[in-house]
Amino acid sequence: MWNCNLGCLPVFVRIRFFGIMIRMVIIAAWIVPFISCSYRFADNQALPQGIERLFIQLLDNKTTEPGIDVVITNELKNAFIRKHRGVLVDREAAEAVLSGAVVGIQTETVARRGALTALARSVSLTIDLKLEKPGNERIWFARGITRNDTYTVVSGDKETTEQNKRKALKDLAERIAEISFYRLTDDF
Repeated sequence: MWNCNLGCLPVFVRIRFFGIMIRMVIIAAWIVPFISCSYRFADNQALPQGIERLFIQLLDNKTTEPGIDVVITNELKNAFIRKHRGVLVDREAAEAVLSGAVVGIQTETVARRGALTALARSVSLTIDLKLEKPGNERIWFARGITRNDTYTVVSGDKETTEQNKRKALKDLAERIAEISFYRLTDDF
């Protein structure tokens, strides 16, 4: 079997090979910016039934976690602002309303030291959403949108543990908002 790197080829062949390679790199460097200018990520996905003006209502909080409804609602609004500019309006100007509820938050110890000392907990967040036109005409709904995350439990420091839990819930709210956005705009 013949095994030859470029070293066994005559000098003029190696020079020609490198000359061709350099030309290809220069051509690619010149063409790629023109091609990439026409490529865009799909930021403005379409909403169902051609809706262009949307109001996001404060979610109902059916949990014992105070303020989680505000956190998730704000993250939903942020997702639409980032990915679908100009679609959010006041209720009066809206063609549809996105509403729903925070239906569950559950925590579970996932790591321990001994029988009584928790080191880490998992928190699970679940929401239901619906999109309706005026007159309660349901356009879209999703139940049980759930994600979970873990946070560190600091033994003897409840304040830090609560801060860790709030950060995990904020991260979950951001992920759920993004997932909800993509589910809402999928296939429309």
